[in-house]
Amino acid sequence: MSKQSFGDISCSIARALDVVGQRWTALVLRDLFAGMARFEDIRRDLGIASNVLAARLDDLERHAIVERRQYQSAPPRFEYVLTDKGRDLYPVIVTLLAWGDKWAAGDDGPPALLVHDECGCVTTAKAVCAECGGELEAQSTTAVPGPGARVGPGTAVIGGFIGK
Repeated sequence: MSKQSFGDISCSIARALDVVGQRWTALVLRDLFAGMARFEDIRRDLGIASNVLAARLDDLERHAIVERRQYQSAPPRFEYVLTDKGRDLYPVIVTLLAWGDKWAAGDDGPPALLVHDECGCVTTAKAVCAECGGELEAQSTTAVPGPGARVGPGTAVIGGFIGK
């Protein structure tokens, strides 16, 4: 059964989920960020079926999030490397990590710690305003229509479209 596309919804979250919202995709990205690049290494690490991993990597390649590079010719073997577009997903992955560490880690605590290379400290992701550096929280932000806004499915939460 094919998934329903969110491409017609005037919402950047919906459109992003169209690209990276399938089961396993975030974990494939996690492994790529951790330095894994070869299909078999990722498959073995995740315990994922080969056909599912191939489909996720094909989707990521089709959306220019990864680039497939041949590293062996006989037999042909490929590795997967994050593109600039793919590397821009890092904040998404570490924010999911922070949420999981806080709310789903269990009694033993987080299974991995994130260390900031510049200062050497264990850290966690935090969303901040690109203009003032203040922390972004639901109670301190408001969604308003942007230049690409339009009335349609999934747009009721955008300020000017509520109730229209």
